[in-house]
Amino acid sequence: MAVEDDEENFSMVVRLPSDFPMDGLFAVSDRLAAADICVPGYIPPPVGLYHPDGYFYEGYVERIKTVLLPDRNVASRFAQLAQGRAARSDEQLRIAAALLAFAQCLDVEIEPSVAFHELAHKAGNETAWEELGWFRSADGARPHDLIEVALHRTNALAGRYSPHEVPKLDLAKPIKRWRRNYIIALKVVELEQRQLRPVDRVLQLFDWMRDDFMFGGPAALLASVYFAPNSPPKRRVFKDKNSLDREASISGIRNAAWDLTHLSEFARLVNEAGHKGSTRYLFASFDQHLRGMARLLFEFGTD
Repeated sequence: MAVEDDEENFSMVVRLPSDFPMDGLFAVSDRLAAADICVPGYIPPPVGLYHPDGYFYEGYVERIKTVLLPDRNVASRFAQLAQGRAARSDEQLRIAAALLAFAQCLDVEIEPSVAFHELAHKAGNETAWEELGWFRSADGARPHDLIEVALHRTNALAGRYSPHEVPKLDLAKPIKRWRRNYIIALKVVELEQRQLRPVDRVLQLFDWMRDDFMFGGPAALLASVYFAPNSPPKRRVFKDKNSLDREASISGIRNAAWDLTHLSEFARLVNEAGHKGSTRYLFASFDQHLRGMARLLFEFGTD
């Protein structure tokens, strides 16, 4: 395969296996560009975030590794693919197949650790270990099979895969980053209950972070958007926060804390890698609100 750049008068040749699904790769890249479920922690190449040529150049010339960070729903869809779940009317499952095929073809690594800590925290270690085994199976699936599902040529990978054995680690033990975000999320909901102007809610949160707790960038950003009077609908941020069922209300706050944990881990990894590092990170989510928060993190962080 030849990749050319007319502006820089540059060309290179990439040697690929004879059965490499090039046409399928470009077809799923078009699907991903339309769905746009990924947020980069870097400035994408001019050719576009989902164009294969950018990954070929970065991988073979600049020796840059790309790591995908899926949220809970995306990681679950990957596992469901290996389990043989039918994708007849499940567009998220087909998009997940496109993303996984894209990653397989372009040597994009996948790091789902926060997603499985979240699952174990909610459903227990046994459930998390089982799904992680299926996720590992999906991560080793043939891209050809995934492309068939992504492009509506077939409905499932049924009967072809089995779960991998995974280490029986205690994934249900709450991670420190989640504990911090949960405390901040509780404070945000507490401030919302007070009869204050939106700007005063935000300022009181910042004062509390500075004086009594710690400053969390993603949480501060989410609160700023959440408290703003002209923000988009907020019902998905803290689900069931006004429910008479206390457990349902607390569950919604915990979910928001996990969203914050995905964002803060994404930001941490990007910051540690640095602008000139050899590793780049992509965050993937079907949640439009969560993707919006992720984009804001880097728009403000690089302004």
